[in-house]
Amino acid sequence: MSLKLITIDFWNTMFDSSNGAKRNQFRLQKLAIAIESFDRKIEQSEFNKAMQASWEYFNEIWIKEMRTPRPKDTIAFFWHCLDLPFDKNIIEKVANEFANSTLEHPPAILPGLKEALAKLSEKYKLAIVSDTGFTPGYALRELLKTNDLIQYFEAFSFSDETLVSKPHPKAFFTILEQLDIEAEEALHIGDIEQTDIAGAKGIGMKAIRYQGDPSAELSSRNTEKTIADFTADSWDETVLCIGKIG
Repeated sequence: MSLKLITIDFWNTMFDSSNGAKRNQFRLQKLAIAIESFDRKIEQSEFNKAMQASWEYFNEIWIKEMRTPRPKDTIAFFWHCLDLPFDKNIIEKVANEFANSTLEHPPAILPGLKEALAKLSEKYKLAIVSDTGFTPGYALRELLKTNDLIQYFEAFSFSDETLVSKPHPKAFFTILEQLDIEAEEALHIGDIEQTDIAGAKGIGMKAIRYQGDPSAELSSRNTEKTIADFTADSWDETVLCIGKIG
């Protein structure tokens, strides 16, 4: 079958991890404001420790259960780590502030992405299949709009909306069913072997492992061995690989 659809991961495939320190500083500031009524001051070291614990909680569920906790659930865990009085409304407010931190201090587009999307969209349908953390799907859509990229995509599968994460088949079938395309007619591009590549190949899609973001932390755990059809170290190389596939 000829290639009709390309799905693409968001983090470390289209956007890098830059400005992470500024996002965390923004979150700390908003957290301090939110807990003023509790007469507590959160030190940077205490914040960092709770943040690390929250990511470990998130990763445990992400990998073992193939879902990503909702931002407010991760914040509730974060809240517990800081031993703060439970307040549903404040927790939801902080979750929104954490999401907004990505819009206030956005990551950068990876080199060559815009040109690649413009070219690929002329021949293929494009969609996004992405897992989300503190930044939910609605905020990622805003980043795409801000960077004048959203017009290239016809469908979206964000884990906080589908309630599953890669490599769960539903993460991909959400797009395939919406666009009425068979798995054999689709290709996924992503940076993590265990989620992106294994998930796509597991349902019969083609896959390219993108290795062009030096700021990527999670994909640094990849081994050299891959079940992807190709690996690519840039978006120019990715486009060439797609040409070989279909």
